[in-house]
Amino acid sequence: MRVAVSVLRRGGLAAAGAGSIIAAAVGMTAVAPVAVLAATAPTYSVANVGAYGGEPSIVSDRLGRLYDTTPSGGTIAYTSTDHGATWQQVTTADPSSGDDCLATDQANAVYLCNLAGSQGVALLQADVWKSVNHGTTWSHGSGAIPQCATSCSPFGVDRDWVAASILQPGAGTANAEVVLMYHDFYGPSQIWVNISHDGGATFGAPQEVLASPAVTPGAITGTLVAQSYTFCNTVPAGVGIVPPGAPHAGRILVGWIAADLAQNATGCNVSMLQSFHTLWVSYSDDNGRTWTPQQAFDAGIGHDASTPFVGFTLDKQGNPYFGFAINLNANPVTCSAESASGIGLQTDYSCEYDMYVVWSNNGGTTWDGGGGLIPGSAAKPYRVNSPSETGTHFFPAIAAGAPGQVDVAYLLTPEILPTDAFGKANPGGCAGPANGNPATYPPPCKWNLYAVQSLNLTSSPATATWTPTQITTTPMHIGDICNLGIACVAPSSNRNLLDFISEALDPQGCAHVAYSDDNLVNKLRAANQTSGCLPTGEGGVCREADGNGSVQGKQGGTATFQSDEDGCKDGDTNGEQERDPGAGEDFHSSQIRSVQFDDSLGTVTITGDGVSNGLPVLFLIVEQAATATTPAVYSISLSDGYALAGNLLTGTIQLQ
Repeated sequence: MRVAVSVLRRGGLAAAGAGSIIAAAVGMTAVAPVAVLAATAPTYSVANVGAYGGEPSIVSDRLGRLYDTTPSGGTIAYTSTDHGATWQQVTTADPSSGDDCLATDQANAVYLCNLAGSQGVALLQADVWKSVNHGTTWSHGSGAIPQCATSCSPFGVDRDWVAASILQPGAGTANAEVVLMYHDFYGPSQIWVNISHDGGATFGAPQEVLASPAVTPGAITGTLVAQSYTFCNTVPAGVGIVPPGAPHAGRILVGWIAADLAQNATGCNVSMLQSFHTLWVSYSDDNGRTWTPQQAFDAGIGHDASTPFVGFTLDKQGNPYFGFAINLNANPVTCSAESASGIGLQTDYSCEYDMYVVWSNNGGTTWDGGGGLIPGSAAKPYRVNSPSETGTHFFPAIAAGAPGQVDVAYLLTPEILPTDAFGKANPGGCAGPANGNPATYPPPCKWNLYAVQSLNLTSSPATATWTPTQITTTPMHIGDICNLGIACVAPSSNRNLLDFISEALDPQGCAHVAYSDDNLVNKLRAANQTSGCLPTGEGGVCREADGNGSVQGKQGGTATFQSDEDGCKDGDTNGEQERDPGAGEDFHSSQIRSVQFDDSLGTVTITGDGVSNGLPVLFLIVEQAATATTPAVYSISLSDGYALAGNLLTGTIQLQ
């Protein structure tokens, strides 16, 4: 939720000279490639999650257990162990909330960030909560000063995000690194982080990511350039930590969007009046001590990506992605005139907000191959929707699997939203010609949920292909979607949905989209992918993963296991079994959903559905073959809380 205080009237954008400023900058606009469509669209099913709430966040742990939360009414959170088909509410960590978000670590602990909660006495602070028992109980992350919340920022906090990672395999969730990211509210709108090195139990003081440039070529100059755009103009996009075993392992990446110095005179971001046309990351390779900023893309003044947020994610190798909606092809002066007159706007498709992606295949250094005005930035983004899919695309969400493989979700209405001379969406522009709106506005906008997938962003923006799916056919929202935060004014500026939808991938590569439906069912809902999921296996290569033997049991004695994952070779049905009599555990798999080999570590990771003592569970099994110097290792985690790991006492594990 964008908490902001308006200090300028909207009419200030019509001040003399605005049109001439925009006209001078239009020539800087990046030209978008045309989206290329592929065949065979993925399918989705929709499930009710719980009572209505706005801007939901969704995440999956390594077992495939899903979590969904909304700040409407406190940190209201739910969990699902059947791939999103049914949901159960978990314990509410804090009865007060302004924004929230979710993350998980490799040990399946779940983290929840929360704005303006009940912890501490300082105003507008952010907190991090953690649960190691699937939301049954929560522990609070202490800040640098008692009674100061987790963030303990002297400048206040807005739009927080969180990420967590166990940097050393096997170190356990108590040693996870946890990063809380946000921008300040009372100060110059800078990007800050608080970092925990003890699994979220305690956090350090706020660190400003543009205040400590790394001692690397270009980092200091890049910081000055980034600050010139970022000062007073930021919207946080997200934070991620590169996983162990990937290039740049342990790198912290934060993403945000910004405007420019020229627009500071219109209010310095306090009311979201600016067109946020630049996308940025900053990354740290030394646990947050120093940072290197990098522009990802600049769409040029007069083009706005604050709708009101952009999507931000990392793929399995730690490469960052932005998914964003923007009126990239618009001439803001022309579109503003058409918006005011109502003549020609609905057939001028250059004025519409389309959906785009930019990404980096080297950890954030170079975007879409570079070529932008600032070295390393993208010259062109990937256009997601085809030219035939016209209208206004808002609320971008993105999730990524292997490098170059993404799912993007968004809301779409066939109406083209009116905009002002800075390329900013007019508040109330989708509410219809009533409630004081101009008679030239389009009829109330009918919004539906869409998802689009690409498997080949390793190709150029001009040749990458996309497969779209319209998930809802009955509108999930009718009316305006305001992008000015709490500066939106009822009744014309509808902010019922709050500020975003979100998306996550489960271990099987299937997308899950959390969204709010205030038209059909008035519920918090999840769209769950049922076919066409992102690939997670070996791309058709037949691999062998066989094992059987024993490890020390959880409560003493021995536990036995049998693993057969080479059905493509021997024709047998793949399956997993484990028995631990001392702990009363008897498990067998019922469906194998993914088998992933990591030859660098000598491991295979198997996920799916199973039965534990007669009850359905999700499972995660990791097997590591023996080497000349290390024994074979077997580990299993079940969604009911059972977990076991140990060196083999007897037997073998064979990976080929």
